[in-house]
Amino acid sequence: MKYLTIDTTTKVTAVALAEDGRLIGEGFLHTTKTHSERIIPMLDQLLTAADWSLGDLDMVGVVRGPGSFTGIRIGIATAQGLAQVLKLPLVAVVSLDTLAWAGLGRTEDIVPILDARKNEWYTARYRWTRGNEKAECITPPQALPKDQWLEQLRELERPICFVGDAVVKAKDQIEAVMGEQALILPEYINLPRGAYAVQAVWQRWQETGRGERVEPYYIRFSEAEVNWAKKEEARRREGHE
Repeated sequence: MKYLTIDTTTKVTAVALAEDGRLIGEGFLHTTKTHSERIIPMLDQLLTAADWSLGDLDMVGVVRGPGSFTGIRIGIATAQGLAQVLKLPLVAVVSLDTLAWAGLGRTEDIVPILDARKNEWYTARYRWTRGNEKAECITPPQALPKDQWLEQLRELERPICFVGDAVVKAKDQIEAVMGEQALILPEYINLPRGAYAVQAVWQRWQETGRGERVEPYYIRFSEAEVNWAKKEEARRREGHE
């Protein structure tokens, strides 16, 4: 089964082609251009390099969040459009689950951290066990203040392997709190990659064997949604006065 995966949940645009869980090729761009400017040219280049066409695809996979609200919408809209036009099943995975693949085979707990702004991270905690082909999610996805999460992890008294787009900026803070408990992988490993999405999507397909309706996974409301809710609440109060 040949398939495409799209991950635009962070500033990285990651597109990949795969067959039966085997990575065929991936595109990775971490520049100032927007996802909407990068994603289609990247896909065209990948298809050409692999000598594939869109008609060769059997499935489309997309990472649905959490992460950048705009990035999530762009990725899902692109994946949905392709799946609809090509009449293909669409499979969605969670960004934090996907990043757990960066720590495949490691003995430390794997903790993805993605920039959630407001001094918070989108995060979760995973553990790979010997002989297990799927990471166990020990702490479910959530948005947490950075200090609070690091203190919780420190109290576990376990080695923690950090991955994700927030790692580079937070390196000093992590090491100050966690000390020798913390392992920080090189940036080329801990950033979102098409190779990770390929594995997560294939695993999801193996579990379900069907396409699904895809909804964005935000964890929390966007700033615009929060402000809109506040305005609506203020209007309701004024109406009752």
